[in-house]
Amino acid sequence: MNFTDPQLQECYQRNFAEAGNPSDELRQIRALITVHDLFQMLEGSHSARVHETIEHLLLPELRPTLRSWYQRSDADRNPAAVAFRNHLSRLAGEKLENVADNPHDPP
Repeated sequence: MNFTDPQLQECYQRNFAEAGNPSDELRQIRALITVHDLFQMLEGSHSARVHETIEHLLLPELRPTLRSWYQRSDADRNPAAVAFRNHLSRLAGEKLENVADNPHDPP
């Protein structure tokens, strides 16, 4: 995965290497979410780095894995993660979680 910002690229590569998921696709999602969270905390939600990580998360080739990531049984335990999932869902124009498993999650 290639980023325009060298610091973003380095952070992503480090997190990808440290991610403990068995598949490269899940490692990509984990690394992207970790990088997003870091730069959002450091630079705020309007940061170009934050926007670039979101663009990568919503790439068509990653969308099936992103849906799988949010359909895990433990995906809705962290309120910040749920808020980010809902934000990505709005941007993607689709529900990323398994709706049947989240009956009390607002539409």
